Amino acid sequence: MTTSPQWQDLGGGSHLLPSSAARALVNIGLVVGTERALVIDTGCGPRHAAEILAAVRTVTALPLVVANTHAHWDHFFGNAVFKDHGATEIWAHAAARRDIAATGELQRAAVAGVEPEMAAGEGSGTELVIPTHLVDTEAVELDLGGLTATLFTLGPAHTDGDLLVGVPGVLFAGDILEEGAEPQFEDANPAGWIRVLRTLAVMGADYPVMVPGHGRPVTPAFAAHMADRMEAGQGDWARPGD
Repeated sequence: MTTSPQWQDLGGGSHLLPSSAARALVNIGLVVGTERALVIDTGCGPRHAAEILAAVRTVTALPLVVANTHAHWDHFFGNAVFKDHGATEIWAHAAARRDIAATGELQRAAVAGVEPEMAAGEGSGTELVIPTHLVDTEAVELDLGGLTATLFTLGPAHTDGDLLVGVPGVLFAGDILEEGAEPQFEDANPAGWIRVLRTLAVMGADYPVMVPGHGRPVTPAFAAHMADRMEAGQGDWARPGD
């Protein structure tokens, strides 16, 4: 029997839901205020998104806001499910919105094995929902009620449209950080990525816990480790010892 993933309480209203290998091992974030809650990334399609939504509802019944960290399928293909369940704000970087609109249909083939309806574009929750609210060069302070989430960019890195979500003590970094797997460079700006990682490495005072797009939470030292390996052209992405 398969055990459902469980939320990890990161403190301060922040939670992490790891996904199974069948769901691309993508991390889902949840930040709960007193008036609404922010879901960070929506998964691989309607099946996965329904699982995420059900898990969210075990934590909070508040209205939901969504943020997509970037324009790769495992981070936004579940948007329609959240829209259909009342999420009226879906945030992303302006470049990510552009890329979702331009490449979303082409990305459907990636989920043929686990989300056949999404791959075919047939059935409930398979619509490609484009983010409705944009972050560009200026950070956005998102009031959740007693808790503010800061949506911001540090420039091109894993993609041209990477969005970071910072809350007290925790940074959701999307695939800018990858723990336990090699970073993917298909849409990357390698020089920019290294610069962004160096910036993350000195943000520990604000964000001692950093949540990668895939893998376990890390410290800012891991960002420095990634930058070092990237500069050296090495592929050892294991967690560094402290």
